[in-house]
Amino acid sequence: MTPFDPASDSGFAQGSAATYVWMVPQDVQGLATAMGGRDKAAIRLDGFFHNPDGSWSVQGGGPLHYDPTNEPGIHAPWLYNALGSPWKTQQTVRQIVDTVYTTGPSGLPGNDDLGTMSAWYVFSALGLYPKAPGSADFLLSAPVFPRSVIAPAGHRGEIVIDAPEASDSNLYIRSVKRDQRTHRTSWLDGSFARDGGSLRSQLGDRPDTSWATDPAHLPR
Repeated sequence: MTPFDPASDSGFAQGSAATYVWMVPQDVQGLATAMGGRDKAAIRLDGFFHNPDGSWSVQGGGPLHYDPTNEPGIHAPWLYNALGSPWKTQQTVRQIVDTVYTTGPSGLPGNDDLGTMSAWYVFSALGLYPKAPGSADFLLSAPVFPRSVIAPAGHRGEIVIDAPEASDSNLYIRSVKRDQRTHRTSWLDGSFARDGGSLRSQLGDRPDTSWATDPAHLPR
């Protein structure tokens, strides 16, 4: 489309081109390659969540920034995991949880649309988020609660999520254990959702820029 305007919603539904450019959760590595590599893609994603002065823009700051009120871009905070910067997912998700969602009458940022906005908060509070539609893989972030238990219907095993140090300030992952074994990636394959198990995260108040950054083991 000429002239091209990333702020335009022409050709898109309820979102701008700047929002929809991130709508490739099934192939983030391919998207990053098209953007010149993971580092360049991460810098570009930084600009989606921040103003030029570095301040946050996560409450709907215009068509060039993240809009928490609608579906097209709400997966974007979790893309940092695949870009090798999972601490930025942890930081960005918590910023949205703390500033966009409240307990008042306007506690949800937009139309709940069959529970989508509520579900985003629940997943984020658990520290898990679906990688892509049609996939049972989960992306990881820091849980809000010290302990959460999910008891699925049927005969599947329950999911137990422990994060003893969870607090307002401890929003960064230092280490993770899955079923008592050290887990070094920022995602879980579908067996965790299917079979259940335990997840224990050690959290801290400073980013760990080495955890889950091995290029060979990033989410695809």
